[in-house]
Amino acid sequence: MHKRWIGTLLVCIVLLSTCVRPSAARLSESLFGFSPLTATGSGVNIRMYTVEPGDNLWDIARRNRVSLQTLMTMNKLNKNSILNIGDKLKIPSGNVRVHVVSSGETMWSIADRYHVTVAAIQYANTDKEPDRLKIGDRLHIPSTRMELANAFQPARGISTGGMLAWPVSGTITSPFGWRQSGFHHGVDIANKMGTPIKSAAAGTVIFVGWKDVYGRTVIIEHPDGKRTLYAHAQKILVGDQQKVSRGQTIATIGVSGRTTGPHLHFEVKIGDKAYDPLRYLSH
Repeated sequence: MHKRWIGTLLVCIVLLSTCVRPSAARLSESLFGFSPLTATGSGVNIRMYTVEPGDNLWDIARRNRVSLQTLMTMNKLNKNSILNIGDKLKIPSGNVRVHVVSSGETMWSIADRYHVTVAAIQYANTDKEPDRLKIGDRLHIPSTRMELANAFQPARGISTGGMLAWPVSGTITSPFGWRQSGFHHGVDIANKMGTPIKSAAAGTVIFVGWKDVYGRTVIIEHPDGKRTLYAHAQKILVGDQQKVSRGQTIATIGVSGRTTGPHLHFEVKIGDKAYDPLRYLSH
């Protein structure tokens, strides 16, 4: 009888220990062990983490400077998930957030939820198009307005280096890409009325005049096949077919056309396709 009681007690202890181990992993702290960095398809680096005794989601997220929601989303977990010792977790490097697209969501609604612009989300997810999101798509969300500012640096002045010179100094108020009103084919650089607008490169003026939405516009064709467009001008200072040099003043900033304030709308085209001017302007 005494031996039977001891045997039963030992079985209980073994069962209890197997139940407690995962719970302890969820409820307390421990050390961390990572494998080398690997790159994901979205351009966000991740580290694989092996769950140790005493780990929990909250502390793993806090110590690695990611949000709890991001950690759960990337690993298909929820707040009630129990971590098992030895489980592998994906940890995104840096202070990032990941959003999984659900039914009815658009990039505009997601941007509004996280208080960032559609352009910022697009910049961080170059493999995704705002009008072609699918349920289950994972988006890297810029985590702070500081990250957004770094992604779209304001123009600081005219530069003579790189492929194209900045046409005007000022602040980028709307980058290239999708926005609520549709696709924006250039960048908007804000400054005071009358600020000189300069040619981004040497070339020949092929259009001077008024365009719907754009207002007073200058288009310059360059020897390498690019065309640059300068819109919303207050005053145009060059003529059609005139040769211009890099950095030459061609117009002044205004509010002509459809605009909410004085700025230059600047485009870069090759053939009939518009490209992000920031790819060609030196920083």
